[in-house]
Amino acid sequence: MRHHFSWLKFAGLLAASTTLAACGGSSSPRLAPVIPTVVTPPEQPPLDGNPDDFKTDEYNRSWGLDAINAASAYAKGYTGEGVTIGLVDFNFDFTSNELNFHSASRDADPDLRAIYEAQFDRPASTQPHGQAVAVTAAGVKNDSDTHGVAYDAEVIAVDFFSGVRSYQTTENGIRYTVSNPYLYAFENGARVINKSLGFDEDDVVSNLPDVDERYTLEFETTAIEAGALIVSSAGNNYDPEPSLSNLEAIERLAERGILNSGPGALIIAGAVDEDLEISDFSDRAGNGPARFHFLVAPGERVVVPWVTEAEGPGLYFLSGTSFSAPHITGAAALILDRWPSLTAREVADILFETATDLGEAGVDNVYGHGLLNLDAALQPTGQAKVAIKAGAQPVADSAILLGSAFGDAEDLNRGLSNIMILDSYGRDFQMDASGLVQGSTEKRLLEGALNLRRDQQASSIGLGGMALNYSLTRERDHAPAFALTGQAEHSFDPVVDASFEFTGTLGDTLWAIGTGRSLTDALRRQPVDYRTGHTLSATGANTSPLPDNGGSYMAVGQPVGDSSMLWVGLSFDEDSGTDRHPVKAFRTDSRTQSVGARFEHFTAHATWALEAGLAHEDGGLLGSRSAGGLSLAGGADTTWLGTSGTWFISDNISASVSGTATMTHPSARTGSLFDDVGTILGTSFTARLTAMDVISGADQLSLTLHQPLRVESATARLTVGDRLDVEGNVLFTERQLSLAPSSRELALELAYRTQMGGWLLEANAGKRFNAGHVADVNDTLLLIGVSKPF
Repeated sequence: MRHHFSWLKFAGLLAASTTLAACGGSSSPRLAPVIPTVVTPPEQPPLDGNPDDFKTDEYNRSWGLDAINAASAYAKGYTGEGVTIGLVDFNFDFTSNELNFHSASRDADPDLRAIYEAQFDRPASTQPHGQAVAVTAAGVKNDSDTHGVAYDAEVIAVDFFSGVRSYQTTENGIRYTVSNPYLYAFENGARVINKSLGFDEDDVVSNLPDVDERYTLEFETTAIEAGALIVSSAGNNYDPEPSLSNLEAIERLAERGILNSGPGALIIAGAVDEDLEISDFSDRAGNGPARFHFLVAPGERVVVPWVTEAEGPGLYFLSGTSFSAPHITGAAALILDRWPSLTAREVADILFETATDLGEAGVDNVYGHGLLNLDAALQPTGQAKVAIKAGAQPVADSAILLGSAFGDAEDLNRGLSNIMILDSYGRDFQMDASGLVQGSTEKRLLEGALNLRRDQQASSIGLGGMALNYSLTRERDHAPAFALTGQAEHSFDPVVDASFEFTGTLGDTLWAIGTGRSLTDALRRQPVDYRTGHTLSATGANTSPLPDNGGSYMAVGQPVGDSSMLWVGLSFDEDSGTDRHPVKAFRTDSRTQSVGARFEHFTAHATWALEAGLAHEDGGLLGSRSAGGLSLAGGADTTWLGTSGTWFISDNISASVSGTATMTHPSARTGSLFDDVGTILGTSFTARLTAMDVISGADQLSLTLHQPLRVESATARLTVGDRLDVEGNVLFTERQLSLAPSSRELALELAYRTQMGGWLLEANAGKRFNAGHVADVNDTLLLIGVSKPF
């Protein structure tokens, strides 16, 4: 009978009354000869090549590599280079050039083999089991025979009878030599250790010979406790749960409180056939805790080097969970090749989490987590986050909505085209984040002009010494326009835009209180009804030069002498967030507070004005919004200075010029890639020639040249992750980039309007060069409108 030794004195001793069983159970490997095909060696594909380029004859000779998507890893440049794999097995061929043997590899000690054979009264196996397992995990890629999963990895091959890291102890008059090859391999640099051997109930040996010496191994769990990843074959006894040696390992880890915690980990490997069905011989995951540590990999009719008496050395089809385990071991080495700072538990969890689900949904009692999938294992897992100095920000919460003044921000998009993101395991990946930058969400100018025709009502009502001016625009098609952008509101009801203004006097002082217009329009005393005073502009020449959506305002005007006027005002603007926007921060409202003053002087033949103001944006930046890892600023203060003049060339011809300069100071923001955004300078100008009474007594013709607000100078320092150090810490690098657009929009527009019998007739033709401040983007606008208020 098999017996246990005292835990205190001999913790970790493998019971001496069990025989060594290959493939994790008592069944022998199943084999048949394969005649290899000799082909001309192909050229080595580039490290960043297509996965298909790595599917050579050597790769395809055994179906297992493709079943786990190994070529996807090779195409990314991960081959196991720099990683050391440990294998505890028997009968390695240390003269073979099919493996990169580490100098710490150890062959069998004949004396220890003799002790083992005497204690069981039978010879030890001479089959090249260890060599076949090692080649499956890490056979070199040399265009001959077949190669392993991690073909550039180094192998610490430790023979079962090597006696490494051994000590001797005596129990009941019997001297035991106890070796710990698992801890030996780990201490010599092996991060992942393959164990394609074990025992089951059927391996119990009764009536052992009476001997004075015995040889055994420490439990593999000692290496797990130290931080190693052990990949153990499940067993070949067709059992509904893994072999006894695996179940006892699970029990020991649970007793020590490290089954599901700590740096080390255990993976139990079951076998599937080429149809990805569980192999008949393979032990299953079971209903106990072992199923949560169970993974399947190719293990049936796998092509490996072998030797038979009849055929001699060559390539053979072999079956057994012994060959499932090294597929997983090699896969772990590829992950460690890319991310050497990962712990064994993190590697195991990545392989579990990214496995292809087989059988019943979720972790089941046959396949456990499912089939090893290297392609998925090398993709980001869990919530992806932007790597920043202060930690990380979720990619899903990071975006930029650029204001129109920034145009395409070409250099910004270029700078964000390759940034580091981290997955839930702290693994670094490169991402093109320029797709998280959207252009201005303002409506197209032509669409905005058309909206003014939709159920527009305007009037002025006298109230004693005051007046109420209002304008209502009912936009029936508002909801479909939003739906096309993928940002539909909760309701498809029409939206009503309203502008109201109360005006009055108090002595010589004029005052105005209103909503729905920008402060600059209020200070300039632009009429509430767009139909009054000037032609319509389809290029935006009549709109405020500042990114102002039209909030509530109040203004006070005071005459200065007989020919001048000073207006002072303030406004509170709220830019409504977008319901259902994928970025949570953009669902909230953004507020802007502005204060400004405008001085106007009138002469017989001209008027001129000077305007200045300050706008404070809460969370915005010159009409832009940003969030998360791409947050540009926590807010901004914009100072503007504008000047304008109108010259009356004749009774019906006038020329006007206006210009605005802005200076924006962003506030500091933490938790972003942007360490510093400098002062932003912007400009806008409009020049217009207007003729009245051209054809009839109530018409107007204008020619306008307009440049909307444009960022002229803006720099930002972008601090992005460059790589991980050996401990997994992000090393950062800085990039200086410009936020200015790639070009300058200039819009030329001819507009005409006339009234006939209560009908308003309008026509606009325009050309925008470098539209939206984007180089080489030009468009032509043509608008003809006929309207009449009812």
